Amino acid sequence: MLNVMIAEDNVPMSVHLSNDINTKDVRCIAIANEGTRVYKKVKELKPDLLLLDLKMPGKNGIQILDEITNDKEIKTEVIIYSGENEYMTLVRNYECVTMFISKITPTEEVGRKVQLIADEKSNKKIENKVSDILLKLGFSYTMKGTRLIRDCIIYSIMENTENINDIYNNIAGKKGCNTYTIKSDIYTAINAMWKYTDKEKVRKILRIGECDRPSAKLVISMVRYYVER
Repeated sequence: MLNVMIAEDNVPMSVHLSNDINTKDVRCIAIANEGTRVYKKVKELKPDLLLLDLKMPGKNGIQILDEITNDKEIKTEVIIYSGENEYMTLVRNYECVTMFISKITPTEEVGRKVQLIADEKSNKKIENKVSDILLKLGFSYTMKGTRLIRDCIIYSIMENTENINDIYNNIAGKKGCNTYTIKSDIYTAINAMWKYTDKEKVRKILRIGECDRPSAKLVISMVRYYVER
């Protein structure tokens, strides 16, 4: 879930933005229509994203950006949503600013752009979780096969499929090689992991018996299970 705060002095506009932003993946957690309230709300609520108008009563967007930048505990990213072109050159050097959207942009399009940010962050979180679990199992990212099995797991999650042949075919198509090469590299990475890892720990994570060895299909399905639970 991407938590978004809107700082916009035009009340009807802020309501429209909130309605078009809210989806199953994005939530508008606060609206500030007056500049002096923005920093306090950001400090309190810690939104992932702030949609900021540069021209607001009380404090303008530049002053608000200064407050956010000077507070090292705040990790909120900022999208500038403004029609004030004269301010634009002043905000480009703020590290927290990640995007500029003109006020002539329809609110539906703003919602679409925010959804793309949510999707990107969600994909990154999934990738990080997959990587962490593979490292815990004892895989080495110096091996091509480890990176390939990570890609297979992510594809399985994103496309909601456990068909191993479909997964291999998709990854092979993206990498410009054949499925045999994908299988071979993954098999090599699994063998290397199994040779040097703590087998008792791996058996517990993958839920396999004393006489079993991990297969690619098992690793993909079990890592997916841990990511999604």
